[in-house]
Amino acid sequence: MVDKIFINVAPGETRIALMEDNHLSGLTICRKGKETIAGNIYMGRVSTVLSGLQAAFVDCGLERAGFLSLADLRPVGVHKRDRGGRDRISDYVSEGDLILVQVLRDPEDNKGAKLTTRITLTGRDLVFILGQTGVTLSRRIKNLSERERLTEIITKVVPEEVNGAFVVRYAAQEAEAGDLEIEVESMVKLSLDLEKKQAKATKPECIYYELEPPLAILRDHGGVDLEMVQVDDSELYKRLHDFADEYMHDLVDLISVYDGKEPLFEKYGVEELILEALSPKVDLPSGGNILISETSALTAIDVNTGGKTSGGREQTSFITNSEASGAIAKQVQLRNLSGLLVIDFVPMRKKENLEKIIEKMNSLLSNDAMRPHIAGFTKLGLLEMTRRKRGSSLSEILGRQTGEFCKSIETIALEIFREVIKVTKLRPTPTLNILAAPSVVEILNGEMNDTLKEVQKNLGVKLKLTAEPNNKEEIFQISSSKKKK
Repeated sequence: MVDKIFINVAPGETRIALMEDNHLSGLTICRKGKETIAGNIYMGRVSTVLSGLQAAFVDCGLERAGFLSLADLRPVGVHKRDRGGRDRISDYVSEGDLILVQVLRDPEDNKGAKLTTRITLTGRDLVFILGQTGVTLSRRIKNLSERERLTEIITKVVPEEVNGAFVVRYAAQEAEAGDLEIEVESMVKLSLDLEKKQAKATKPECIYYELEPPLAILRDHGGVDLEMVQVDDSELYKRLHDFADEYMHDLVDLISVYDGKEPLFEKYGVEELILEALSPKVDLPSGGNILISETSALTAIDVNTGGKTSGGREQTSFITNSEASGAIAKQVQLRNLSGLLVIDFVPMRKKENLEKIIEKMNSLLSNDAMRPHIAGFTKLGLLEMTRRKRGSSLSEILGRQTGEFCKSIETIALEIFREVIKVTKLRPTPTLNILAAPSVVEILNGEMNDTLKEVQKNLGVKLKLTAEPNNKEEIFQISSSKKKK
């Protein structure tokens, strides 16, 4: 479980690192001009019903219409078979209808946001699902007595006539009954407010905004395992502190401002861990490794032995594959790999060993919110699995498709800003010279010029940009100007 959260705020970008036992378990990157709308709730108007695709486009007042599939529209509990196998998108919506939708996935490229009509409200300890009934507990809560305690509390505090179902989150362990009751009341009130706004709405508009990512992450990971939250920006610290003080009082003392001269992510080794998360190769304890290759069609993962043998070929293969299963599960979530994943494990002959690997993968991925599905081994010995897409993968955010990972020009420009801050903290100077590749200088003078000006103003430093044609894009130099005698 997440025990530390480090938040680095820099010009044009905020990075949130989730740590487990000094290992990077998650990384959220928020960039200026690319703010997420996932979780927002909109009144939308159905603009087009596509019978062939069994989907609809919904105008939410955004730049592009959102996409709503039949699976995300069909009422909970209703199945295709219930309607004689003739379940159609037109059974539920028509063009011009006003409907309540929530954003599942941000718009990307030329695609609009992915939408759902299954509205969920997330709190610290509870999730409230509109239009359903009942109370369920997270499968991650293993202690039977704690499950019984939480079930008893929630059953007592949930109103009899409530239009929604409650899910008790893992974070609710050890929660006081009074705190759970307050959260239930808050969620029920919010759902009633949404119903009122829905009744009054006459046009597409946003009626509920999800928390900004740092607050949402504090909410989602502020459980009993959390030990520390450090942020290197005083303004964001205040927002986090005020949020915790109101909704998560027990976390107030865990939140602090980092003001060391060494950058926060360097202090705790996060920068190195990010580089490791971008490497195609992941080493295994036995000496083997896995190689991860992302393509537009699928992600291929190749498992290799290290040349060592232990108890024969079959046993060596099983040990390597077992280690690889753990590494793959971590990397899939850390890198946010989605879509079709094909894993080439070291060949094994025994059916029981193949089944053990499938069982282990299912167990390791059981708590993944993106609901991975293990399809099994093919005749060629490849393990196929799928994982829902939510946002871009880590390599897509930080890099660009060139056949192998290569940092994007935007990523390099943001690195320059962070390095400028580091240099000026260590050695204040009125002017810094930046020597970089022409493409990097171009983006700094172009679409990122506002951020460039902001950096100069906030730091009181003049940045002189020089394009060096011989420089590789990832290479740049920062130096102070020498005063003329």
